[in-house]
Amino acid sequence: MSEAALILWLLSPILDNTLRYIFLGLLLALLVAYIIDQYTPSRMVLRLENTIGALRHTLDHAMGNCPRDWAELRELGYQLTQVELSISGILHRLLDVSLATWKKYFQGLRGIFKNITECNKDVKDIDTSVLRIMEVEREHQLRIRAGEERIIIDALMSALLPNLGIMFNFEK
Repeated sequence: MSEAALILWLLSPILDNTLRYIFLGLLLALLVAYIIDQYTPSRMVLRLENTIGALRHTLDHAMGNCPRDWAELRELGYQLTQVELSISGILHRLLDVSLATWKKYFQGLRGIFKNITECNKDVKDIDTSVLRIMEVEREHQLRIRAGEERIIIDALMSALLPNLGIMFNFEK
């Protein structure tokens, strides 16, 4: 069943065709309003601020667990603070533009959307860098653990089988 047929089937309890189309038009208008609302600059900035909050938490966790890359993580923290400063400027511009005439409002929105997009890109780049550093540290810790386990296995084998003269090497 196609989507149009499904919608008409759902609207079939409404007896009058005019009411069906009015109801369908209201649904469409609500959907368009919801989509537009999700892409207003203030909503986009709110989502960006939430992402930055989560990234700040991840960055703090990484700084505590990745001492070898502390300087690089500090630089990423500085970059994130610069993005937050840019967002503050965007919010300031949004307040200024909201008080302007319609023509200036729409002219100002183009630059605001561009700045929001740039901030989004910067945040994604910082997030990727932090996650990469954390994964490198995780690999380093796993290599250390694998080496320690190898030493324990070799020590056990040499202690258990000294008289056989057999040397075990399980490395691949």
